Amino acid sequence: MLSVHKLTKRYGESMAIQNISFCVKTGEIVGLIGHNGCGKSTTMNIITGYLNASEGTVLVDGEDHVEQAKSVRKKIGYLPEIPALYLEMTVEEQLAFACELKGIKNKKGEITRACQKADVQNVGGRLIRNLSKGYRQRIGLAQAFLGNPPLLILDEPSSGLDPYQNVEMRDILKEASKEQAILLSSHVLSEISAICNRVVILSNGQLVADDTPAGLKESLRQPDRFYVIGEGRMEEFQKVAQESGWLSDIQVRRWERPGAFRAEFQSEEKDVAAKVLCILKKAGVSLIQLGVNLPDLEESYFHLTKDQRYDTRI
Repeated sequence: MLSVHKLTKRYGESMAIQNISFCVKTGEIVGLIGHNGCGKSTTMNIITGYLNASEGTVLVDGEDHVEQAKSVRKKIGYLPEIPALYLEMTVEEQLAFACELKGIKNKKGEITRACQKADVQNVGGRLIRNLSKGYRQRIGLAQAFLGNPPLLILDEPSSGLDPYQNVEMRDILKEASKEQAILLSSHVLSEISAICNRVVILSNGQLVADDTPAGLKESLRQPDRFYVIGEGRMEEFQKVAQESGWLSDIQVRRWERPGAFRAEFQSEEKDVAAKVLCILKKAGVSLIQLGVNLPDLEESYFHLTKDQRYDTRI
């Protein structure tokens, strides 16, 4: 649905983005992440037609976003970080106004459909100024749904939402992705990991990764690094493990369940599972879980990104 090919944007001698290429297919939710100033907003603004690229192409449903600009705009639903809403309007008035701007003729039917998708049909007659942040975000999303565009571009859709609203937003987007392609940016990496099929990571204007969350973790996995979650005497486990000589670089901490702990360790033993079970038995600890230790998305992000403006990882 969306194909970005060698996208480059220059401001004089400054390079905002360089040779960015990725795609988003119908049925996918792709997360665009990176440190502040990495080029996310520039990339999204070019895709949506707010900026012109210095080089490269953007195709939406096979159409060039410059040569077929009018047609392409109808195929994109855009939700900015701060939704463009008139606070003195009711929800229905806001969406009717948006329909006029988009040239949608069947306003009533389209507003009803968009409100159902965004789950805001119960606030149609209320003033926007009297609604919560979560509802305003969803009204902005309903506005993006108008016209049933095949591509949604969402900038920080979960910004400022509480945990319940985050879950609601996540469910709405997962349902929408069954029929639409979705590209979203966010700094909330746990949300990206929970909702996205793929993650595109930018750093200093360049694409440094394009993979599934699981693929990113696997690519950065340290060899011979494992974890065990046990229930029982944590200090005794640590003592026995260190004395055994089978495990090294042992890091132990309390786990979420009362009386349980998680230990990460290095081991070059051929039968790691048998060795760990032996240690657990000797320490009088019950096994909850044992597996290969994979980095989470946050660790992958820190490994791949570095903001050169401050010469520090962001």
